[in-house]
Amino acid sequence: RRIKMAQTSIQNENKISFGSGKLEYSTDDGSTWTDLGAMRNIVFTESWEEVEVPSDNAGIVKTGIKNQMASIAGDLIEIDLSKLNALRGGLDTYSEDAGVSETLKTGGKTSQTPIQVKVTHTTEDGAVFRITLYKVTSVKGIEIAFQSDEADDPNMIPIELKGVKDTDRTVGDQLCEIYSELGESVAS
Repeated sequence: RRIKMAQTSIQNENKISFGSGKLEYSTDDGSTWTDLGAMRNIVFTESWEEVEVPSDNAGIVKTGIKNQMASIAGDLIEIDLSKLNALRGGLDTYSEDAGVSETLKTGGKTSQTPIQVKVTHTTEDGAVFRITLYKVTSVKGIEIAFQSDEADDPNMIPIELKGVKDTDRTVGDQLCEIYSELGESVAS
């Protein structure tokens, strides 16, 4: 029988975060934000391609990255066509008969207008952990897996929003911002 031994200890328990977040989008550069509502499986990912410049006689002379990007993905539980239309950046034609129905038509349009998205987690103490992507387009078409009528799970729409560098912003602040009040003395 093996005895489990701790290899380290918690350095700051207030930096440990539990729970999901609120995913919002902005079509006006962050002036106003719209909440996407109930979701599951919200995931933030950053990635890039590694670059190495080899020499013939001195090994690697330079390393770096290219094609840095970030994404936020998740499953929409609330199927709100006006919000889905906004996430898709103009790919669709949306119409609404207020209080009666809404319609999303798609096919033929080929360009998207980028939006901003952010996911915000707020602790029970009011501390905020937030990730904002500045220039985002949808990279996943509409997919709805219809559940059995007896199922407890709702029908959901998986979304994936890809953020690329916004070259109109300052170098070093072109892709995203991760903001944290976790473990800090002041919460907003």
